[in-house]
Amino acid sequence: MANYTVGALIRDARERQKYSQEELSYGICTPSTLSRIENGIQIPGKKILQGLFQRLGIIDQVHDICLSKAEMEQYEMEQHLIRCLGKKEYGKAEQLVCTLEEIIQKKPYSGYSRNMEQQYLCFARVLICKNQGESAQKILEQLLEVIQMTIPEFDGLHIRTRLLTYQEISILNNIACSYHAMGDTHDAFHLLFELKEYMEKHPMNGQELSVKYPMILQNLSSWLGQEGYYQDALALCQKGIDFCIEYGKMHTFPMLLCNKACALAELGQIEMSKEFFDMSTAVFLAVGQRERAEQVKKYAQNYGIVS
Repeated sequence: MANYTVGALIRDARERQKYSQEELSYGICTPSTLSRIENGIQIPGKKILQGLFQRLGIIDQVHDICLSKAEMEQYEMEQHLIRCLGKKEYGKAEQLVCTLEEIIQKKPYSGYSRNMEQQYLCFARVLICKNQGESAQKILEQLLEVIQMTIPEFDGLHIRTRLLTYQEISILNNIACSYHAMGDTHDAFHLLFELKEYMEKHPMNGQELSVKYPMILQNLSSWLGQEGYYQDALALCQKGIDFCIEYGKMHTFPMLLCNKACALAELGQIEMSKEFFDMSTAVFLAVGQRERAEQVKKYAQNYGIVS
């Protein structure tokens, strides 16, 4: 009965959002597999179920009801890997990637599920290489290979109208950042604005998704400020700040405050700029990121603002 409930939930959400089985399942499983899941005939694995839920905007935690002990252990290991990458503990991250690769190789082969798991680990390896100083060109080449594991028709620029998993959103965001790092601002802006538009048109119930959206706004506002589009940067900063406050997302919040402070300073609104520089510094200090707080102070000093 539990499996039938999950299948019915997927089917109802898919039909309510008017997606075909082909659109929802693309790169995750075959349409026939999705049909069996929706009808309660087949029990979906964790990766498949997670991908389907993410594309439909269904709350992340719901997928836990179908996890086996082995899947739960793998899931916890993947979360540990994410934390290691966030804390820049690349040695530990590399060890976790190797361990997860061994686990995947020992599992019974399932084409799509294996493909998604391999994409996850390949993406983690690219992030490790990126933070260890690999060139932007090399990182871009690797990211394009990674995204094409589930979106083989991706041309490096156009998202079009297909559904995306959180993992694919992260990879696309990093592709845009690689373009920008290489000086290709046109493609960087094009891809990230397409991603922004996609996320605004799709449900954002997932915890990971609600973190990624303000991150995209942070990147865009920073790039627009660098290009001299201060009013546009200001609008995106405020949009991101409001989103972070509404959903309680603090990861990107202080940098959005800093970006807004820079845009205000460029527009000559020095007193208000100082307020936002001070807020950004205070938040970074509150979460223990003293180095980032000092960086914000240096940005302020460049505008003659002293806290």
